[in-house]
Amino acid sequence: MLTLGSRFWLAVTTFAAIGWFVYVLSSGGEKFGTLVLGFLAVAAAIPGITLVVLRDGNVAAEGAGAMAAGPRSYATRFPAAWPALAALGAGVALVGLATGGALLYVGLAILAVTLFEWMVQGWAERATGDPAANQRLRNQVMYPVEIPTLAALGIGLVVLTFSRVLLALPKTGSTVIAIVVASAILGVAVLLASRPRLSSSVLTGVVVAGAVALVAGGIVGAVAGEREIEEHVADHGEEAGEAEGAE
Repeated sequence: MLTLGSRFWLAVTTFAAIGWFVYVLSSGGEKFGTLVLGFLAVAAAIPGITLVVLRDGNVAAEGAGAMAAGPRSYATRFPAAWPALAALGAGVALVGLATGGALLYVGLAILAVTLFEWMVQGWAERATGDPAANQRLRNQVMYPVEIPTLAALGIGLVVLTFSRVLLALPKTGSTVIAIVVASAILGVAVLLASRPRLSSSVLTGVVVAGAVALVAGGIVGAVAGEREIEEHVADHGEEAGEAEGAE
């Protein structure tokens, strides 16, 4: 009988094997994708078979002399978006593999972070029988890592996207946009400070709307490209004349 942990890895093995078979038939003998899918199938089969043999690490007492089992603790199920993020990372990695760009490494990074977060959450869900204690334990372990990382990524995203917008606009337009955005941020901050009892849904909506607008503007600016910036070339003839006059 397949255990709960082995089902995931054996499913990955099955999909990788099917993908390998289809890729071999349709790629015309391309070796790189064949090797990647083949190694993925083998690498996923190893933990899958191991978990079947070890029964997910559960030692079941058998026979008449089995020890009496204590009260069973059920795992706490925390809401999580890790399956969706894993699918996103896999899609980005496949696009990067096809195009040969940096998206491959971005997708692999998303998959690695998602796998790590998923593993920590799975451990925290089974730590104790108290859901609140499990949530606190998970937060104590992950918040010191998640909060600085998300803050750094957020700052980098803001700088990157906003710079694309400013570089795509004319000089006067970029100045006006910078002033307008700074004034809007100041106005929202004053509004939030004057109304400290605003609901979390309103705050979330404001942050999400600003992030979507910023990312959309950055994408449009990146597609439009940077404006032409005139190079200021010094007049070497005038400089030479001034130097001779000084002599």
